[in-house]
Amino acid sequence: MCIVVGGTIIFVVKFSRSGDENKLLSAGMTEATDISLESMTDVVSTTSVTSETTALETSETTEETTETTPEPTPTEEPSPTPEPEPEKLTSIRGYSAGTVLSRDEIDEDNLSQYFTSEEIEEGDSVYDRIYGQSFVDNDNIDLSDLRYLKMLHINFDGDYQVGEMIVNELVVSDVLDIFQTLCEEGYEIYSMRLIDDYWSGDPDDSDWYSIEANNTSCFCYRTATGSGNLSKHALGRAIDINPQQNPYVTYDSDGDAHYSHDNASDYVYDRYDGDHMITTSDRAYELFIDYGWTWGGSWSSPKDYQHFQM
Repeated sequence: MCIVVGGTIIFVVKFSRSGDENKLLSAGMTEATDISLESMTDVVSTTSVTSETTALETSETTEETTETTPEPTPTEEPSPTPEPEPEKLTSIRGYSAGTVLSRDEIDEDNLSQYFTSEEIEEGDSVYDRIYGQSFVDNDNIDLSDLRYLKMLHINFDGDYQVGEMIVNELVVSDVLDIFQTLCEEGYEIYSMRLIDDYWSGDPDDSDWYSIEANNTSCFCYRTATGSGNLSKHALGRAIDINPQQNPYVTYDSDGDAHYSHDNASDYVYDRYDGDHMITTSDRAYELFIDYGWTWGGSWSSPKDYQHFQM
């Protein structure tokens, strides 16, 4: 490149062509006559070609790089591992009465498997619990006449709870059917244990403590309350259900009510279709009557609202 002022070149760059190469010879001040138009043209032409070639190579390299760069492969999110379903119980034989079970443990499509009957034999665990207490040697009922039932029920919190009962073998089918239906329909029973869990030394006092604990029970070899006659409970053919809400009440000649448990006071006079109160529209009443049992709440005096017997 050069700058010409009044015919004089102020700065000049000289190149010499040797084959296909252009070599820089000198740079500096010189006369315009020292360089020919042809050599200047060559310089400009060669420089232009070199620039175009470099630009083309750069463009091709860029395009080539763009074309060969792989697209990133999307990373698949791992699928969450499903939580295993809790295993359903097939029996409640190994669970003590009063044990609360979660609904996840209960196969609600097969509730019948939780309602079972077993014979009681001398020396087994049930026999050891009852002998000399609720069961004694007698002339009215043999051990072989009784059956030990394991049954599921719904407690007052709405949870499944393990229950137990001893009944006469003649009513086993009735009792299992009735209590299974009550369980399926969500009927609430506070507690269902053998009266022996409340044993205090004699049958009458033990019955009182069982009722005080609002316990549903059946068998206990004893006389009827207020009588010297043998109770239906002694034969395993009477069941008391939720006794706190369904008390045993006697009336004097003036019509005044008398009852033994203070916790039952709210349920003596105002008998209505409330929670856990047995009336003629109660589901337990309907089922027991359908199976041919009688209800103590229908008696004139005493009124035994908790009591069903066969």
